[in-house]
Amino acid sequence: MKVLIVDDEKITRSGLTASIDWDQLGIDTVLEASDGAEGLRIAFAEKPDIILTDMRMPRMDGVAMAEKLHESLPDSAIIFMSGYSDKEYLKAAIHLKAVSYVEKPLDTTEVTDAIRLAAEQLMEKGLVKRGRSVELAEHENRLAEMLTHSLVPETISDLSLPDGMSPDDHFTCLLFQFTGGELISIPGLRRIASEELSPVFAGRGISEIHVMKENSCICFFAYGQKSPRDTLRSICSRIRQTYDPDTLKCIVLGDTMHGISHAYDTYSGAVVLLQQAFFSEPGAILSNEEKTAHTPPIIKDYSQDYLEALEEEDRGLCDRVLADIHAQFMPPCRLLPGQVKDIYYQLFLTLQKAARKSRMTEILIKENQSIWAMVENADSLDVLHNELIHSTDEYFEGLSSRETGSNMVFAIKEFIRQNYRNESLSIKSVSDHVNRSAPYVCTFFKSETGLTLNQYITAYRIERAQEMLSDPRYKITDIAAKVGYTDVNYFGKIFKKVTNMSPSEFRSNLSAGNESYSNK
Repeated sequence: MKVLIVDDEKITRSGLTASIDWDQLGIDTVLEASDGAEGLRIAFAEKPDIILTDMRMPRMDGVAMAEKLHESLPDSAIIFMSGYSDKEYLKAAIHLKAVSYVEKPLDTTEVTDAIRLAAEQLMEKGLVKRGRSVELAEHENRLAEMLTHSLVPETISDLSLPDGMSPDDHFTCLLFQFTGGELISIPGLRRIASEELSPVFAGRGISEIHVMKENSCICFFAYGQKSPRDTLRSICSRIRQTYDPDTLKCIVLGDTMHGISHAYDTYSGAVVLLQQAFFSEPGAILSNEEKTAHTPPIIKDYSQDYLEALEEEDRGLCDRVLADIHAQFMPPCRLLPGQVKDIYYQLFLTLQKAARKSRMTEILIKENQSIWAMVENADSLDVLHNELIHSTDEYFEGLSSRETGSNMVFAIKEFIRQNYRNESLSIKSVSDHVNRSAPYVCTFFKSETGLTLNQYITAYRIERAQEMLSDPRYKITDIAAKVGYTDVNYFGKIFKKVTNMSPSEFRSNLSAGNESYSNK
């Protein structure tokens, strides 16, 4: 069901959207409008089942909007909201057969009850067909989910198949991988599948069932008495043209199999093909009809060539080595994404080694664990390779901007990098390491970097803490200890002084951002 909230106060709209458990009420889409005129336009386009509207608004009030909607969308249920309990508005609500009248300031429980009542009345008033269609859709989803697993032959005869499906049909799996990972909601994917993709199949006479899978992937099983291969290729091309490559990462067209007992085979083959999305351009259509993989049987280890190019400060050679590395993994590729990520991780460590030898601490900010997190989260070969190119650019920029006196600064920063976990790290321990007096080290470091030594140590520790806060496995008390603070309360004060947020607030903001990637 769809709900449209019409109110000129954004805080009211946002508050209702965030505070009501829409899934529990059977609502999968929540729309918003800032006044009656905008509400009218959205209602005509989206045909909401329930309209929750304020009485008094600029341009067009709720009553005027409801009167116009009453003619075109007579089945939509209307709930009025108002802080003005005057008789004229109450009379209008009664005349327009509003389901409820909710007074402001709004009580969430009262609004929830009004929406629940509206949904129940809609069902009782003859929207039984909608209920039946939902039941059929759920049954087909369950069957599609079953086909993504190997069926026991004895159970096939017991399957409850949709009208028009035969166990002897041809089955073809199609996977639609959207970007954002878990950041695209399941309700959002359901809407895309039912309202955007399914009509394309139906328009070409193809029967299908579908189910949502992990990582923002929709799995379709097209079926029929004949193999509709050419039609499915045409459907894939049309759908690819509909979506921006930043939205639809890839489409996989699995092999066509004869018989429902082999439906899992087309699915498992499609899942294997899906691995190739890592190596392909955004929006690619992948199938086994493409050229066979040209990846050489033996992958060359370019880490030594890369290291020599870096140490010789030869940018041209370095670019050629990077191009050769990338060419090895161009699609189609026999390797799995995880294998390629391992190779790139070693290349990043090689860059770290060269940077340390060249005394460029600035590009050594990330710990190995942080480098691995970046590599692991890369969703394509191009993203990974471009990050390596970017880091290589930083390396050569650092080479060209090295200043006199950087040897001691590097030695100080490297000592801090290796010892920031120790609570005993201090100006004295740093000055002892470089065999200089503490006053001299402090003055020299400030003149070279613009930061006091203590400021740099604190900033470095807080950066490491921020990286670890992105991993929910670490408790805040453990993170404090890992960055050199045995007193978690003191750590919290320092963290807030640097970032203007407490560690828990920082972690919450990270989680909120991930839910809204990605969603990379």
